[in-house]
Amino acid sequence: MKDYTIGISLRKVREEHNFKQKDVAEAIGLDRSSYSFYETGRTRPSLETLCTLARVYNVTIGYLLGKEPNNPALREKVNAVSSVADPIAMLKKDEQLLLMHYRVASDEVKKVILEALTENSKKVAGKKASD
Repeated sequence: MKDYTIGISLRKVREEHNFKQKDVAEAIGLDRSSYSFYETGRTRPSLETLCTLARVYNVTIGYLLGKEPNNPALREKVNAVSSVADPIAMLKKDEQLLLMHYRVASDEVKKVILEALTENSKKVAGKKASD
């Protein structure tokens, strides 16, 4: 028997973020068809995958399971988008993908990314100052 509840939630939140199935699948280490099976109810994601997807979309697992409403106030507290205005949708596609990959990265990888970006910004600022 197919379970459409998780699939409906996954598709809705993916579309709210303007992501393609392929983008999400790559970010969490799946092929597109596996992710598609989640959205169609053909298969269910593991608990670990469900946790990862909740982080990617910045929603609760309860929301993905259809057990609780999406809570914009909670999402705002964790620097997420509100349901009224989605600042992520205003980003360029490559910026959206960067954010999605960042959300699923480990804390260690996030630290490396931030350090690299900070160093790059300093170099760019220094170059502009010398021009």
